[in-house]
Amino acid sequence: MKLTIGVFFFFTLVVLGVWGMDIATDRAKVVEITTPVSAYPDWECGYSNQSGCSVVFKTRTDAKYGVHRIRYGKDFIAIKIQQHGLSGWVFFAKR
Repeated sequence: MKLTIGVFFFFTLVVLGVWGMDIATDRAKVVEITTPVSAYPDWECGYSNQSGCSVVFKTRTDAKYGVHRIRYGKDFIAIKIQQHGLSGWVFFAKR
């Protein structure tokens, strides 16, 4: 019983450590926006026909934003940024 709890605890710490490293890696990046784009409330708004995907804010031209998270979709990359206290996701579509 103690061995099972120990193994569970060990694997939980490993998973949390990998997740924390992923977040730290994302937050070390900066994204530069060269033209104004819309930021949306959820990263899944990059997929077409998603409900609740209204624009949260528009980015400024030639601005740099600290990255909070990065998500990869089937044919796009979503980057979570923050402007004036509002968080939103901007998208880069692969063509």
